[in-house]
Amino acid sequence: MKIYTADNVRDELQDAQRDFIRASVGVSRKGKLLVPKMLHCFARGFVDDNSFPIWISHFLPQQQATFVDHCVSQRRQSLLGTRTFGIIPFDSRFRYLFLPDTGSLN
Repeated sequence: MKIYTADNVRDELQDAQRDFIRASVGVSRKGKLLVPKMLHCFARGFVDDNSFPIWISHFLPQQQATFVDHCVSQRRQSLLGTRTFGIIPFDSRFRYLFLPDTGSLN
C-alpha cells in the first residue's frame, strides 16, 4: 500500500498513474493496444478514442512508446476506420498481493 504525502501528492499520484499504465497496458499479437476498462473509462473524460493510444504512449518508456506508436500506425494504415485498441474487461476476482521480502520490519 502506498501512502501519499501532502507535500508531493500531485507528483506521487502522477507516478502511480504512470506505474499503473506501464503495468497494465499490452499489445496483442495482431498489434492492437490492449488497455484495462478502468483506464479507458478514466481517460474518456479528457482524451478521445483517436488520441487515446498516443496519450498512453506518453507514460511508457521510450522503446515501448515507439513500439506502440508503430503498431497503432500499422493498424491505422491497414484497417481504416477501426479502433486501434481493445479493452480488457474488469476482473473483480480476488487476488493475493505478495510483497517482496524486505527483511525484518522491526
